[in-house]
Amino acid sequence: IYMVNKYLTLASIPLLAASLSAQAITPEQLNRQVQKLNQRISEQGQRFRVNGFASFGMAISNEEMAYNGVNDETNFSRFSKVGIQMTFNMDRKNSVVTQLVSRGEDGWNTSAEWAYFKHEFGGGLSGKIGRIRLPAYQLSEFLDVGYAVPYAQTPAETYDSLNPFSNMEGIDLTYSMDVGDNTATFQFVYGRASDDEFDLKDILGVSGVFQTDAWSARLGYAAASVSVVAPSAKSVVENFYGSPSEDLDGSFLSIGFTYDPGDIYFTTEFTQLEAEGEIVDADAFYTTIGYRMGRFMPTLTYATAESQDDDEREMTAAEAVAVAAASGGAFTTADVLTGVAGIKAASDRDTTRIGIGLRYDMSPGTALK
Repeated sequence: IYMVNKYLTLASIPLLAASLSAQAITPEQLNRQVQKLNQRISEQGQRFRVNGFASFGMAISNEEMAYNGVNDETNFSRFSKVGIQMTFNMDRKNSVVTQLVSRGEDGWNTSAEWAYFKHEFGGGLSGKIGRIRLPAYQLSEFLDVGYAVPYAQTPAETYDSLNPFSNMEGIDLTYSMDVGDNTATFQFVYGRASDDEFDLKDILGVSGVFQTDAWSARLGYAAASVSVVAPSAKSVVENFYGSPSEDLDGSFLSIGFTYDPGDIYFTTEFTQLEAEGEIVDADAFYTTIGYRMGRFMPTLTYATAESQDDDEREMTAAEAVAVAAASGGAFTTADVLTGVAGIKAASDRDTTRIGIGLRYDMSPGTALK
């Protein structure tokens, strides 16, 4: 169930009675004070806004081995999350945005997804600095707001590739312009992102979106210097493969298209992830078609993901013997082969999925999928 709520928080409302003297006042004087109070309330509402969103899900599989975080035990946390977004407008050009999200799969720990300062330069140009969204995908802006997408979960074959790096610390420059009755938006980002396994430095990303009333097309590209920081993974790569695990070149390409004139809904996206060394290179693709029938919208999704560099993580028995000998007894041949097999199992991908979905809009802002 996906819900989006919007409400207004007022910083302070003075008591009207406290401003009135003990002496009698005319109705005109009272009306003027009420009008001033309403004006102050309106100004407060324009300066500070609070938005909220939430998703609550249940998942179960007939497989004992978990795939996509789901096995044969009922799971109420994998797809559940709650978020709150606060916007403070200092003036017409400057604002501060903070988004806090708690995810069930992370034990409901709260993290700051967004925390940035935004400035409107004018003429369609704006800039951000701080913790911002990495605009890697067609649906990057809506990764956490389930109500904004037709799926119970965005296609994992595509959107799990950069899941730990949904956000980054850096800068964002966005320029929007009118092209006839349509809109073109160009975005440039620079920054850094990391998790427990990888560190992405000097991220450079560019994207362009052309949008009409019925369809939109998007092209995005990002490049970064990738370093393996997990001690176990780093030692396996360097000791078993003898290749470096720092400052590797990596890139990500996304091409997306959406057609949504009203009743029909169609969207598709192709992504390509490439990196040097034993880090997985993968191509992913999904396409979804749906049809709105009042409050209902059934959807059909086809998705694939396939790693393109499986041979780079292979090792023959003779190569394993040589690596074991070069380790000076730190590893046996069996250790080397087991380590390589583990890397291949975690990295090599070849999946295809067909998904059938149904969305029901229960009320404005709430959907059941």
